[in-house]
Amino acid sequence: MDAGPAPASSPTAAAFGQRRHCLRLPVLASLIVAALLAGAVLAVAVMQRTGWQSVTAIALLSCVVLGLLTRRVLRPVPSADTDAAVFQQLATAMPDAVVISDGRTLAYANPAAKRLLAIDTPAYAQRLANDIAMAGCSDETPFPMSLRGCNDEVLQCSVIARPIRFAQTSCYLFVIHDLSEIERGRAALAVSNAELQAMAGRLFSLQEDERRSISRDLHDDIGQAITAIKLAACASRDETDTARRQDDIDQIIELADSTVTKLRNLSMLLRPPQLDALGLEAALRWQANMLFRSTPVELLLDVGNLPRRPSNEVEQACFRIAQESLTNALRHARASQVSLQLHADADSGLQLRVVDDGEGFDPDGPRGLGMIVMRERAQSAGGSLSIETAPGEGTRIDLHLPYAAAH
Repeated sequence: MDAGPAPASSPTAAAFGQRRHCLRLPVLASLIVAALLAGAVLAVAVMQRTGWQSVTAIALLSCVVLGLLTRRVLRPVPSADTDAAVFQQLATAMPDAVVISDGRTLAYANPAAKRLLAIDTPAYAQRLANDIAMAGCSDETPFPMSLRGCNDEVLQCSVIARPIRFAQTSCYLFVIHDLSEIERGRAALAVSNAELQAMAGRLFSLQEDERRSISRDLHDDIGQAITAIKLAACASRDETDTARRQDDIDQIIELADSTVTKLRNLSMLLRPPQLDALGLEAALRWQANMLFRSTPVELLLDVGNLPRRPSNEVEQACFRIAQESLTNALRHARASQVSLQLHADADSGLQLRVVDDGEGFDPDGPRGLGMIVMRERAQSAGGSLSIETAPGEGTRIDLHLPYAAAH
């Protein structure tokens, strides 16, 4: 329901204040007459004994006493209206909700309470008082409560309750602090922590898988190739036939070339040499062409030259995010066209955009590890990543990074 009228003094208190104001003048007049009579009598008595000088002193003393009495009588009297106005000013300035209820009606609600709580039904004040009474309120310690907000949302609040006298009625003063934003932040933090823990576990697993794959490639391919080179060299050393020795030497050269190629491919998986030698733009062009060279998906490249070279951390973050975005578009999106754009941003940074016309996905659904890793890479380099998608509407990934990572 609507908040009650602004707190005002009770009729009894107001009438009492008016009576005290009306009684001031008769009392003051009586005091003046009594003082004058007493001064005259005292002056006559003293004059007969001591003379006019003592009479003058007594008259001055009487004036001082009379002035003090007048000031005392005419002193402003505090009223209930003054106390109520001070309370209203304090409650209006408070950011927390302040509610006064006698358990049946809502006697007062400050502006913060009207913005925060669903004060719109006659039963709300009684339900509020009953709920707080059942929660076992304390005069000293705040206690948690769930209250209905203006948009029918459940608010997590901290409530302090104190018994007071308001308008000559026994009431409760409730000070309500909204904790909903803090609770939402805590829930989001818990979700982020869970995602980070899952990501850390998954990254450790991927790291071990990658190490195992590199070890297998080194042992099975490169190790066997080096062994074959050694055997061919040993055979050619003891070979007396010139033609067969030449065949062994040719085999050694062929094995050495294939081994170098395998080592180059392994190093490219770890970090493309183009990224160090030629920069981010050349590395992105090479990576995109390598991924799409044997697929029917159309690739649209728009990689502009940056005005200056980013730092190593920013280059690596941008390259890995572009690599992950293109790989996801090929593996999961079922797209017919993918575009990659890299340009200098107006805010002294660089802007990467990867767009596909594939199936898209539900942005509120479960998120894969790749999306989490991309977002973490962007944040660790001082940038931001946004993903716009919907089922059947494709996916757009926008990445903004500074030229130098913020530490």
